Amino acid sequence: MSHGKQFTWSYLALAVMIYCAPAWADEEFDLQALGALTPLENSETLQNFIDNNALHPGTYLSVIVIAREEVDKRNIRYVLSPDRKKLLPELTKADLRELGVKVDAVPGLRSLGDEALVTDISQYIDQASYQFDIHSHQLTIRVPHLWRDAQGMATVSEKYWDDGLPALLLGYYYSGSRDRDDKSGTSAGHYFNLSPGLNVGAWRLRNNSSYSEDTGWQTMSSWLQRDIRTLKSQFTLGETWTNGELFDSVQFTGAKLETDTSMLPYNQQGFAPTIRGIANSDARITVKQNGYTIYQTWVSPGAFEINDLNQVSAGGDLDVTVTEADGSEHTFTVASASVPVLQRAGAMKYSLAAGRYRSSSDSAYAPDFAQATLVYGLPAGLTVYGGALGTNRYQAGLLGMGKDLGTWGGFSFDVTAAGAELGDRDGKSRGTSYRMQYAKNILATNTTLTLASYRYSTAGFYTFQEAIDHQAQADDNDDFYRYRRSNNRRSRIQVNLNQALADWGSIYFNAWQQDYWDLDGQERNLSAGYSTSWLGMSWSFNYSQTQTPNSDTDRQLSLNLSIPLNQWLPDTSANYSMNSAPHNTTSHQLGLSGTALENHALSYALQQSYSSQNRQYNASVSGNYHASWGQLGAGYSYTQESQRLNYSLQGGVLAHPYGVTLTPSLNGAVALVHVEGGKNVKVQYGQSLYTDYFGNAVVPWISEYRRNRITVNTESAENVEIPEATRQVVPTDGAVVLAEFASHVGARALVTLIYQGKPVGFGAMVSYGSNNSAIVGDQGEVYLVGINGDTPLSVQWGTKPDQRCTGLLPEPQLAKKIMTATVQCHQG
Repeated sequence: MSHGKQFTWSYLALAVMIYCAPAWADEEFDLQALGALTPLENSETLQNFIDNNALHPGTYLSVIVIAREEVDKRNIRYVLSPDRKKLLPELTKADLRELGVKVDAVPGLRSLGDEALVTDISQYIDQASYQFDIHSHQLTIRVPHLWRDAQGMATVSEKYWDDGLPALLLGYYYSGSRDRDDKSGTSAGHYFNLSPGLNVGAWRLRNNSSYSEDTGWQTMSSWLQRDIRTLKSQFTLGETWTNGELFDSVQFTGAKLETDTSMLPYNQQGFAPTIRGIANSDARITVKQNGYTIYQTWVSPGAFEINDLNQVSAGGDLDVTVTEADGSEHTFTVASASVPVLQRAGAMKYSLAAGRYRSSSDSAYAPDFAQATLVYGLPAGLTVYGGALGTNRYQAGLLGMGKDLGTWGGFSFDVTAAGAELGDRDGKSRGTSYRMQYAKNILATNTTLTLASYRYSTAGFYTFQEAIDHQAQADDNDDFYRYRRSNNRRSRIQVNLNQALADWGSIYFNAWQQDYWDLDGQERNLSAGYSTSWLGMSWSFNYSQTQTPNSDTDRQLSLNLSIPLNQWLPDTSANYSMNSAPHNTTSHQLGLSGTALENHALSYALQQSYSSQNRQYNASVSGNYHASWGQLGAGYSYTQESQRLNYSLQGGVLAHPYGVTLTPSLNGAVALVHVEGGKNVKVQYGQSLYTDYFGNAVVPWISEYRRNRITVNTESAENVEIPEATRQVVPTDGAVVLAEFASHVGARALVTLIYQGKPVGFGAMVSYGSNNSAIVGDQGEVYLVGINGDTPLSVQWGTKPDQRCTGLLPEPQLAKKIMTATVQCHQG
């Protein structure tokens, strides 16, 4: 028989033994049946292999998988099935309920006590089964969808929530520009945002500060926070903001305790605004909320979309200013509102806050206030909710009800009554505000109505913010929205709609309008767009309209076309866009954009523009580089009369028990990847994330209170072997959780072991290093990892003294990815 056939049959025999050993663990296996197929000189080697690898009934640490999702990891006791062909887990009815099985709805399980063993689930649920993998210790539970609790499976038991490591954090963002104009000369602008923090156990200390030429340094918020697990809540002390679901969000200094929706199932979490607009040139986008600048960035001409605002923007309208290359500005508002207020039966959500109002202006009026809200789910899809807010000069109460309409979506309606003392001249004012909200996802037509809401307020109704503005008598003539400070809202309507058109692309429509008592005109923002692709080409059409009282309507239109050039320039597209702005100004842009370098770390764009206004030409080039240490951006543009250089830097610094690590971002919870001795190991996340010299890397933007799979890839790292390349972490809010990977650092070697002139027998065990072992294959070959320097090898194929030998593997040649060697093994 040839060596190739011996090799095939030997491994086939070994596979048969591995498969059969657990099923008939208590039966004797006839080793002589393999005598003609293997090069083993005695059966004790094979018997030893079977004894050490057979899986007998007992308790094993198991990974539990349901619907292809890893839902738990625990010690489980297994027993043999009646036919002795597989192992069955001893799970109780309570265990299955915790794992997301609707045991109380299954007829056969309903009458059992929580401690009753459900060893064979197929006896109770048709087409349900257990399957245990003896190699990976993975228990797969298959249950028909009818009997699975999707909401329960989406959450993770509190016992797996990880508060993470003690750590010091510093997130930073900087953007700057240097402008040169033939008329006005040279000017420069800078914007900084710093987010330092400290983690100790469950406590989070955070600060959010910014700087710009217009406002100087501002501390937007400083707070101390921790979660209260039994209440599914967060406690916050310091400069923070109220929940914006029922009342408008208010920034204040004080304390709050409120339900943390990230601990709840996904379908009970809130609504986040997306900013869409159109820029006519390389423009600066500035986002303000309650007078604070919370975000600033640069965009290229055409339609833009911003959807990465941090949590400071939760609840409250966002004022967006687009500053064009020529210095002109147009401003619009993005409404931040809630979807219909709904809770499942028995679920409760609440918020308690008390402190002193905090304004971004120099107003001396800063009243103490308290606010409380409660949302509770009733049977039949009903939800009731209410709240109260009060100061010594302002009181408001709210009552409402929501209804889950099933296939018709969700709806809520509420009434707010408020009274305010507006000053000696205006006296007391009382009024009422009515709000209706509706949302629907129509699966049959792929239509998503994210939000449709309408609010009407009587003439005497003032929100808390409106009352404060009126009482403070703040009237800044340079404020684009100065009318807000002296007039209260009358009505407000908002619609967000997305429609997929199958193979024809998709459309979106967002509209928002409000008007004020004693003021003509409306404040209005409308955006709509259509996008599709054909033969690899993509194009989109976008329209936006902005209107404010006593001002002209600002209408803008853009058309964008992108054609891939992969046949000539890999990862590159040719782009054309046309923008139509007010005053009959039309601009055209033609350029190239794409990515380059390993893992597409560099993105770039080159563009030539023409504007019908004054027949001006404009050219620009920009690039962004993504690395493990952060993101670096730069751009340059010019016209006949001006030049602009803009640049940005974003990232973070994390100090932790394993050292100090640079990171591209530090928003929210992060995972610290640690591979001992494993530098330059690729982390399967983002574009260019590798471990540093100390084997550390930071994975940002992981989901809080959810399972996150962190995977590493050692193909790019020399001389690093990682047996288990995936770890699962469940961080709490703001945590720095550890994803530590065991590694063998050193060379890889394919070694042929020779004993008394012949290859060492198939199945022999090789021990080397501190705690490493491997099994000898056909023809005496064994694969070893983590080899450093001269390495002694200990080989054993039985228990007797003459059934072992030792050898020495010389120091490997590190230039080779996998070295090959032959080692003479001597008895000893």
